[in-house]
Amino acid sequence: MTYITYQKTQYVLDMDGPIYDRAFRRYSKPPKKIPSILPKSNFMPSYLVRTSDMKLVKGSDVHEGYCTLSYSWGQSGDVLIKKTTGKSYRVDQGKHKIIYSGKTGQKKPRGRKRTSDRSKFVTFEGLIQELCKDFNIKYIWYDQMCINQNNEKEKHDEIHRMHKIYGNAYCTLALVPELGTEPYKLRQNSLDWGYGISGDFLTQSQWMERMWTLEEAIMSTKMIVVGRNVHFWGDHLSELGFAIFDEEFESSAPRVLHYAHTRTSTKEHDHVFALANIFPDIMKQMTVNYKQDIQELIIRFYGLLAKKDIHILCFGSYLVYNTICNVSYNNSIEDNGIWEPGYNLPVQKFNLPSWTGIYGEHDAYNVHKTSFKNYTVSGRILKLTCSGITNKQDCTDISTLESIENILPPFPQQNSNDRDHWKLVIRVQPQGSMNEKLIEFYDIHKTYRDSVPYGDIIERLQELSHFMPIKTMNLEWIPNSSELSIPTFTFDVVEELLGNSGQYVLLTGIPFEAPDVSHVKYPVIKKEGESYKAIGMCNLFSDSHFFDDLTLEEQTFEIH
Repeated sequence: MTYITYQKTQYVLDMDGPIYDRAFRRYSKPPKKIPSILPKSNFMPSYLVRTSDMKLVKGSDVHEGYCTLSYSWGQSGDVLIKKTTGKSYRVDQGKHKIIYSGKTGQKKPRGRKRTSDRSKFVTFEGLIQELCKDFNIKYIWYDQMCINQNNEKEKHDEIHRMHKIYGNAYCTLALVPELGTEPYKLRQNSLDWGYGISGDFLTQSQWMERMWTLEEAIMSTKMIVVGRNVHFWGDHLSELGFAIFDEEFESSAPRVLHYAHTRTSTKEHDHVFALANIFPDIMKQMTVNYKQDIQELIIRFYGLLAKKDIHILCFGSYLVYNTICNVSYNNSIEDNGIWEPGYNLPVQKFNLPSWTGIYGEHDAYNVHKTSFKNYTVSGRILKLTCSGITNKQDCTDISTLESIENILPPFPQQNSNDRDHWKLVIRVQPQGSMNEKLIEFYDIHKTYRDSVPYGDIIERLQELSHFMPIKTMNLEWIPNSSELSIPTFTFDVVEELLGNSGQYVLLTGIPFEAPDVSHVKYPVIKKEGESYKAIGMCNLFSDSHFFDDLTLEEQTFEIH
């Protein structure tokens, strides 16, 4: 979609009732969303657009607040590439469409007559003026008019303070022309219809694919999302699971990177500058220069981010990326245990170290926190000094289905009603511990004892054997009613499965803990030559003190 269609008749979210039952009301024109006079902020952009005549004025001459615009550059006109320089430029042929709804009037001698809708084609500037008129915006900032694209110094200065421009605006108007209403029946077997929106309109929009719009959404204090024929405040979307519209969005490394790694930019350097603007203290240390080496620039950004926030390690296998990015995997596993991706995320075009998490998916919620600070970052190398457990045991004895069936203890024959559920556990003695501990592998109802998933049990035994000595004769069944607190381990790793080959380390000295929940995460790394590669996380459930009694010497792990 190169040009935007905007209907003057707009649907607005009805805030009455439960969130998933809310519908949209139809208005002949958008209700005024912006107060007539906005309080002036302490920071004002260099220039603003006065919407009454679309003239550029100095921000210092404006004595009230302003709004900002967020949009996909590719939807403001035809984007072309100069053959001589390879640079992109925009040609606006005035094909943006404004639809004015027809009116219903009295028809003599009786009855009512409705006139047809009419349309007008305008430039992008004309579209913005119409939107500002409808939403009561007197002054607006947007890059096409407020940044002199031919003045490199001015452009670089404005990019450096983009977070201030959006952070100090009263609100941001986000243009998402793919967004529209669709009818649905209010009740089954009813003739009454309501209107709602489909989340696909938003997730598949160009606006959701661009890096600059991510920065603008996160840094804005509040947003009005405007679609083809519908609009609403952004916080309504945050209630539906679109966290970037949350006015109190926490800009932690994993939360931001979860969204950033699926986004693109026309210029590679803008990928970094937009991302850095989300972290103003990092942006201060960056130089805006489009001639600098892009690899050196992006490594510098990720290094500064890791120094600021070690939670950058909180990533694992693909979860929602499979859906929003159409990520697929081949069904086969290579000999070295590596899953071959069928699709690369946009960020993977850069050559980044493993600790940046570019081959996984970062934690979108980041509820797990750590106080660990014993690390340094230098270029592509992250050095961690902490304790870790590993095990060099050969696990071929548990690699076949036949052997696991033979070594599993017989299922208990109990008639007691309070022992319908049983747990398959194993006794282990982790490296550095003087005590044997129980770990749960499987929970089953006695009715299904003939359908034990041997393959899953084998896989989990193999995974755990990389970190703890596994003796299969220590497997046993215990009743689910047991008062023992028995932990469960799961491994959320990327790129590769924990196969039979390779040395892995579970970094017990870096616990990421969730508040009030007995769930701890630990980074998992794989040895490659003299260094290591970060591959994801280990989840420990039900016993956050499992590793407390371990006496292990700290080591320095160099992660590339």
